[in-house]
Amino acid sequence: MALKKLRERRTFSQRELGELSEVDNAYIYRLETGEKVNPTPETLTKLLRALKAPERDASILRWLADRPNTSPDLVTYTLDTPDVEFDHFVTAAGMSFRGDARPTPEALLAKVKRMYDEE
Repeated sequence: MALKKLRERRTFSQRELGELSEVDNAYIYRLETGEKVNPTPETLTKLLRALKAPERDASILRWLADRPNTSPDLVTYTLDTPDVEFDHFVTAAGMSFRGDARPTPEALLAKVKRMYDEE
């Protein structure tokens, strides 16, 4: 999902990204749909180089490669909100909650930011 968001931000089709990164577009499709997880660091580097992803977004994508079950809402919100720091995202993604109630990504990241600011 994060890969798709970054690709669409650059207005690339999967085929165009595949050509630019020298990664098979069918593999890109499988990564974006979650059918395939844990791409190699080399593949990620090729994709990120072709996408010209900012460092924070590249760090998020690398982090997500080993954690495909991260909340999609949190990932989307973070990628859409450039002032969310990578460390804050990682902390928020690692938090667990009791019961079914989950704070919104915005509320969760605000709480994490307050925690960091208090340090």
